[in-house]
Amino acid sequence: MAEIRPFRGLRYNAAAQRRDLGDYLSPPFDTITPEEQAELLRRSPHNIVRLELVSGNERDGTRYEQVARIKRSWMEQDVFMTDAEPSMYVAEEEFVYNGIKQLRRGFIVAVRLEEFDRGIIFPHENVRDEWVRDRVQMMEATRHAISPLLVVYQDDIRHSVGSVIRAVAGGTPSEVATMAGGHTLRLWRLTDPGTHQVLIELMRGIPLFIADGHHRYEAAMRFRSATRADGEIDPDSAINYRMMHLVSIDEPGLITRPFHRVLRGTTVEQQRRMSELVKSVFAVSEWERTGTVSEFADAIAALDCDGAAFGMCGFTDGRFLIAQLDRRGLEDHIAARRRDDVNVAPSALELSDYTVLHRDVLEPGLSPVGTRHSVEDAHKAVEAKTEYQHDAERVAASLASSDADVAFIMRSVPMQEFVEIVSRGDRLPPKATNFYPKPPAGSVLQPLDEMVGSFENRPYRDRV
Repeated sequence: MAEIRPFRGLRYNAAAQRRDLGDYLSPPFDTITPEEQAELLRRSPHNIVRLELVSGNERDGTRYEQVARIKRSWMEQDVFMTDAEPSMYVAEEEFVYNGIKQLRRGFIVAVRLEEFDRGIIFPHENVRDEWVRDRVQMMEATRHAISPLLVVYQDDIRHSVGSVIRAVAGGTPSEVATMAGGHTLRLWRLTDPGTHQVLIELMRGIPLFIADGHHRYEAAMRFRSATRADGEIDPDSAINYRMMHLVSIDEPGLITRPFHRVLRGTTVEQQRRMSELVKSVFAVSEWERTGTVSEFADAIAALDCDGAAFGMCGFTDGRFLIAQLDRRGLEDHIAARRRDDVNVAPSALELSDYTVLHRDVLEPGLSPVGTRHSVEDAHKAVEAKTEYQHDAERVAASLASSDADVAFIMRSVPMQEFVEIVSRGDRLPPKATNFYPKPPAGSVLQPLDEMVGSFENRPYRDRV
């Protein structure tokens, strides 16, 4: 099953610069807004965002040449330091969510890349090819993995992995980073080979579920394939592994947020069709009170509906509408859609709010009428009109400025439902999960030209 290893991380030499490590960190590349990027650039001339989202022309390659130049310059200036010993990195994140202080513990390790059909590492969404190509070229330019994937797992009944992590986190951290919004990250370098081996054995039989980082995982797979095409690779080469931040699904600070759907450029006819499709499946009611989109989103999140449910904004003169269908009604609806296997119980994927909305409302509502179209065409029709937004205030701003036509307000996917869907090998519609917080880029970088493991760690290029 899952194979984890320690590695010699490349880390910021923050103490020598007399700076807080948080000055150097950034969110992962695909979550950074232009406003956040500008603030990160102001925070430090060496903030990792200069590698994650460096300027330049992607098509002619100057973007990646710039990345390589910046990386070389920082190495020459001793902005980074390489840990002398292979390490696992215990991470403790402290943050406030909905006014409540949260604590989340996990650990950063190198995990052997596996094909998904082996049933060891599970994805839950598809990827965009252009984003994957970008990350591959970033890896080629930097020769490092810059940000860890967020990956969740189910600890055993005794919480054996968690016990080891908590024991390590009881000591003095190696690094502390203070980031925007009062988010604090504490890191402990775990260098003891005996403890490494304990964690390696505990994780060996545990499947892993990618929570965030599908594009970076696919990029690592392509990077490995391209490197193999140039010649034989040692099994312990770091190219066969990808840095991941592992968190147990039982951690109380593992937050799942919804991803709302904001539609732009829809015609009056498309809006009418979607409205009729909703009414043909769901019981639709008006929200009983008045308030903001954020308050409406809170009300949708609190709905006690065991079937499918979501909210609707923009369809009717500023009114907020709630669409609900209980579990029995939803199962009957799915059975009526099937041409065969009508007696087979619907899967967790079929019952998901996100699947129901996409399958029964967005895809038929946005696809061209009167023409035959494939499932792929239907998906493209939705993608062309849809922005995925977790922040209800930004949804409200888009609707108020007439930048958006309508919005669907979603509930988050429950953790057990997520595990059940992903364990079957099923994939949710795009942007159905939004795990929070996402591990920052830059806390630890994984060298790609070394070996992994406690036993030996000479650079790979010296071994061939």
